[in-house]
Amino acid sequence: MGGGGSKQQQVSQVQLPAWVENASAQNYQFAQQVANQPYQPYGGQTVAGFSPDQLSAMDYARSNVGAYQPVYDAGISMAGQSGMYQPDQVRAGQFTDADVGAYMNPYLDQVESNALRNIQGATQLAVNKIGDQAATSRAFGGSRQGISEGVTIAEGTKQAGDLSAKLRSDAYNQAMGQINADQNRAMQASMANQSAGLQNAGRQLQAAQTMSGIADQGNASMAGDVQRMMTLGQMQQQMEQKYLDDAYSRFTEARDYPKEQLNILLSALGMSPYGKTQTTEQSNPTNWGGVASGLGSAVLGLAMMSDEDMKTDVQKVGKDKQTGMDVYSYRYKGDPKTYPKVVGLMADDIEEKMPGATQEVAGKKAVKFNPAVPKNRIKKA
Repeated sequence: MGGGGSKQQQVSQVQLPAWVENASAQNYQFAQQVANQPYQPYGGQTVAGFSPDQLSAMDYARSNVGAYQPVYDAGISMAGQSGMYQPDQVRAGQFTDADVGAYMNPYLDQVESNALRNIQGATQLAVNKIGDQAATSRAFGGSRQGISEGVTIAEGTKQAGDLSAKLRSDAYNQAMGQINADQNRAMQASMANQSAGLQNAGRQLQAAQTMSGIADQGNASMAGDVQRMMTLGQMQQQMEQKYLDDAYSRFTEARDYPKEQLNILLSALGMSPYGKTQTTEQSNPTNWGGVASGLGSAVLGLAMMSDEDMKTDVQKVGKDKQTGMDVYSYRYKGDPKTYPKVVGLMADDIEEKMPGATQEVAGKKAVKFNPAVPKNRIKKA
């Protein structure tokens, strides 16, 4: 940085009007009061808690956990029972499986005995008739009588045997028919029972599936109720959070009000135009050659509050020819965009060129009103 020769040294002192010094002193005292204010913790609530609907939804969900489990268990049990059903293996009955005697006519022996007695009686009558005829013809005891009687007895015996066999055969056939009928009825009944068992197992499985579906619908309905309650609760919670945020914003606004007031005073003083009195002492030919005349009254006057943190819309507009420092245009933070820009220096640049020419005011760097800068502390360009 720098202007002309590097061997020149210059002390530049700016004497400000008394009203500027008084205003600066008042601002400094005000800044000390603001800085000395004790910490003000916020005693209110900042985070909204669960709303009544949210708490109700949680309680409802908690109290109904597993409410439909018994329905699931019953459905599982019914489904298991339907799966355990094993139908009997149905087969046609065998005739040999039945007791034929139980199906025979209990009066068969009596019928057979009566029929045989009748045949025997008829045979005996025929024999007697042959004897009577032989006696009449005076051939009693002859061979012819014996042959006739034998033939008659043989025919009677044959008739008796044929009748007995027929009675037995008819009874057997009748018993076999009854056995076949009973076995057919038994097989049909078994098949009917098997079909009924399968149908019952199917109904049980269907009922189990229906119960499971009912339980699913119940759970879904309960979950929907919980979700709707939670949604309403979230709306309540968000509205409550807005109230809390508004309360905290009002608190911070009131707490920071003195700082805003101080910034307004500092900005107003920095933008106020005023004249100056300049004294220049030159020890050796130096490069500074009159800092004040080089910077101009407006630049130095606006450079008092020159901390970069207080400025916005900063734009470099050139360099000061005498000191080589950058000159900027800017607005102070908080000023409307309609305000004209201020032209001045940055306190950091002044501090680098003129050590001791700045001071801390309310945590911000500012140019001293009457900087008494020792000659040996002025940096060469």
